[in-house]
Amino acid sequence: MKIIQSFWTGNSTDIKSNYGWFSYKYNWLSWILSCHQLVKFHKDVELYTDRFGYEILITKLQLPYTKVHVVLDDLNDYHSDLWAVSKIKVYQMQTEPFLHIDGDVFVWESLNEKFRDAAVLTQNLEITASNYAKMWNEISPELLYMPNEMKSYHKRPDNFGCNMGVTGGNDIDFFKEYARISIDFLDKNRKAWSKINCLNFNLFFEQVLFYQYAQKREAKIDFLFNEVYNDGYYSGFAEFQDVPDKKYLHLLGAYKKNPAVCKAMEVYVMKNYPQYYSKWAVMINEAEGEQNEIEFLTPEMAAELISMFDHELKSKKFSAEHYLLKRDLYTEGLSGYLKSMLGKKEDFNIALLDGLEQTVSELNGEEVSFLEIKEHNAAPGKYQLDDLDQIALGAIEPGIPYSEFIAEMLVHFDYDTQEQQDGILTLLNGLLASYIVLKIIAIYK
Repeated sequence: MKIIQSFWTGNSTDIKSNYGWFSYKYNWLSWILSCHQLVKFHKDVELYTDRFGYEILITKLQLPYTKVHVVLDDLNDYHSDLWAVSKIKVYQMQTEPFLHIDGDVFVWESLNEKFRDAAVLTQNLEITASNYAKMWNEISPELLYMPNEMKSYHKRPDNFGCNMGVTGGNDIDFFKEYARISIDFLDKNRKAWSKINCLNFNLFFEQVLFYQYAQKREAKIDFLFNEVYNDGYYSGFAEFQDVPDKKYLHLLGAYKKNPAVCKAMEVYVMKNYPQYYSKWAVMINEAEGEQNEIEFLTPEMAAELISMFDHELKSKKFSAEHYLLKRDLYTEGLSGYLKSMLGKKEDFNIALLDGLEQTVSELNGEEVSFLEIKEHNAAPGKYQLDDLDQIALGAIEPGIPYSEFIAEMLVHFDYDTQEQQDGILTLLNGLLASYIVLKIIAIYK
């Protein structure tokens, strides 16, 4: 199957449009990562975009798509909030089996191999309960036209929709007819666009209509994930610390607004695609009129900085020069190393990192301790400390082998059986894993 992506700017030439992200910077980083991960595992990856999308993604960022179609300027008479229209138009253009992958989806395996024979595929089924019903009740009274496929949903909007982070299959006729109905739904309600929340309307002419049309046609839908998610509440789709064991991430909804998730994505791109990170940095610095982003990264430079940090870590003498950059490059992927060491039952060393500051704030009328973790060009991360954290970090502060850390921590617990001790070990190992993700500690052999 051909892999395709689409990016419509919504008739905008503002590079700082954030497209739902915490910052516009992360939108462009997402495209760098999404494209490269797809190209890494698939032979043909094509982009459908408009002129401004081409200028950013191809001219400036030089993303390695195998083919680019500049065809989406024709959509510029649509409301800019109707972002899903570009995807549906692109489905309609296809003449051979395809998989469309959203620009906030990242893969660590071939989707072709898993779904080569699927007639119709989407990411997962989603229950459209309270939130969808509320939005539909606000939108539907303003509509001038409703396709037959939506009428059963309209009568009882406690139903299903399809999350379409990944969409496609072999049944081209299915997608062409679905796209025709969806575009018709949009076009016949043009006069209603000014009266409704167009961002919310995307959910209905894309996800809900897709499911309703499949039901009417009695089409079998294959799903990337068989779990049915409830009303947009997704968990487990943003854990960069778990890749490449985790093969699929999708930064949908609130994940785009989460600074820690966005930063984790940035660091992954920085380490794994440093040359493209530098292209991104040049573009951002030009847009900001400042030189705050790091433009000099290459694979060789990244490797050298990691080596320098490894030496500093083992000598317990951190250099201030590019400290945060070196720390981020070194700790990216370190969760996997921890998992490997624990699995092999090998000892390793634990070190407390620099760039930490303990603060006290009032929370619900009580004083609470926090650990602030410095970040490059971003607000500090913040971690609330409890009594166990204070003890654990106190043990780690001078530097300590894992075996000694566990022995020292077990003194603070009461347990009588091996099962209870195993539970405590699981708790402590989880604590170390969290500290690595937060960049509070590093480990080394």
